Amino acid sequence: MTIPEAFPNIWVGLGNPGSKYAGTRHNVGMAAVDFFLERFGGSSRGKARHGWVGKLRVHGWKVLTLKPNTYMNLSGRAVRWVLQETGSEPESMVVFHDDMDLELGRIKLKWKGGDAGHKGIRSIRETLGTDAFFRIRIGIGRPPDGCEASDYVLSRFDRGEREIIDEAMARVAEGLEIWAAKGTKDALNYLNRRD
Repeated sequence: MTIPEAFPNIWVGLGNPGSKYAGTRHNVGMAAVDFFLERFGGSSRGKARHGWVGKLRVHGWKVLTLKPNTYMNLSGRAVRWVLQETGSEPESMVVFHDDMDLELGRIKLKWKGGDAGHKGIRSIRETLGTDAFFRIRIGIGRPPDGCEASDYVLSRFDRGEREIIDEAMARVAEGLEIWAAKGTKDALNYLNRRD
């Protein structure tokens, strides 16, 4: 399958539910959805069966957002539900998630591929039986020496790191606007370039 040109109408932000995990590195996908709802003047419809859903518009395109209320390793359940509820195919979806393999604040738009050890992406791929969906990887960097990866992803950003992540979110939003206005190729070029 070639890369779809249609703008994705389902945006999924991965993370773990509950205040205990809010603001952690592993929840950067959920934070992205919150950022976009505010940036694009969207509205949250509140909690549904498998998560919190919202609506927004980007250059005339209608988008449904989802923050799963399942834990990260069960994200596929919520994603399958939202696709069934909307009658959408996986290729019309983009998933936002943290990535330790990218330096802090680096972003990358990707079509298809493996899970690189990310349990949320693994759950989605296994539940849907396909990797044919977009993902936007948001770099959180590697853990410092002596820190376990599991502890690192559940830690919170310090003030300086938060500023870098906020800048990354703004850039992703700009990339999404380019995608909506000009298409997938331009979005890939913008989001994947190194400044």
